[in-house]
Amino acid sequence: MNKDFKQTSRSGSLAWLLQRISAVILFILLLLHFVTYHFLGKGQAVDYHWVVSKAGNWWFPLLQFAFLLTALYHGLNGVWSVLEDYTSSRSWRLLWYSLLLTVGVVLLFVGTLTIIKLYTLQAA
Repeated sequence: MNKDFKQTSRSGSLAWLLQRISAVILFILLLLHFVTYHFLGKGQAVDYHWVVSKAGNWWFPLLQFAFLLTALYHGLNGVWSVLEDYTSSRSWRLLWYSLLLTVGVVLLFVGTLTIIKLYTLQAA
């Protein structure tokens, strides 16, 4: 598959823009995550019981889920951009895309289950 400059620049511009936007959102969520874990603890060690106690707040699971979604999108989009640049065969691209999509769905499922489990432990 031969690509010329015009074809490449048009097809990747939205992914490029979304990568930059997700980086900014990820940075903000990372700061909130850092503040939540390290400044709201008031000198306490961050351990399992501390995290479960914070999971009862309405904002904590939402912050964790937004962080999970943004990190997954940003990371997988970045890997896909690199793979797309170096893979010329259409069948290999389909294989890589399917693999990345599968990994993303599995990680989203496991991460969401973890957040739900922490929230239900606190509610119980």
